Amino acid sequence: CDEHSTESRCCRYPLTVDFEAFGWDWIIAPKRYKANYCSGQCEYMFMQKYPHTHLVQQANPRGSAGPCCTPTKMSPINMLYFNDKQQIIYGKIPGMVVDRC
Repeated sequence: CDEHSTESRCCRYPLTVDFEAFGWDWIIAPKRYKANYCSGQCEYMFMQKYPHTHLVQQANPRGSAGPCCTPTKMSPINMLYFNDKQQIIYGKIPGMVVDRC
């Protein structure tokens, strides 16, 4: 999968988040980072641990929500920012980068 293909399956694509463009001046660093995102179609699969979902999809294919292309692996980023008391905080923020869809 890449951003220039006509691929229709669920894939990870690049996305740069720019905190400055959002006006989020409370974030000191990074000013921007590569977050990535998932997009595309997913196949219907029967999973033993979700039989109800499978049955709903089979019984009402047009009325039920289909499978979604979502992240299956995410990683944190390190961030330097001001908290609500204007203290500088260095922390690892979980779930900020899509590694796999």
